[in-house]
Amino acid sequence: MMTTKLSQKGQIVIPIELRERYNMGPGTKLELMDIGGEIVIFPITVKSPIDEAKGFLRGGRSTRELMKAVRGEEKRFERAKK
Repeated sequence: MMTTKLSQKGQIVIPIELRERYNMGPGTKLELMDIGGEIVIFPITVKSPIDEAKGFLRGGRSTRELMKAVRGEEKRFERAKK
């Protein structure tokens, strides 16, 4: 477990180990969620599900690619709950 402090401006520093592991750099957008009374932070690495679905009927991505993306989101959510 890693810890950090909240600054007077409401900012936190994400430890370098996590920034490197999740490929986060300056300007990386983060999503914060309240899950079961805990704050969970996700780096936003893909477009929103709505943006991902745009053009679906035109072909762009195969069913296999879409299922892989869905499974990745499920795994990300499960990791965040732990």
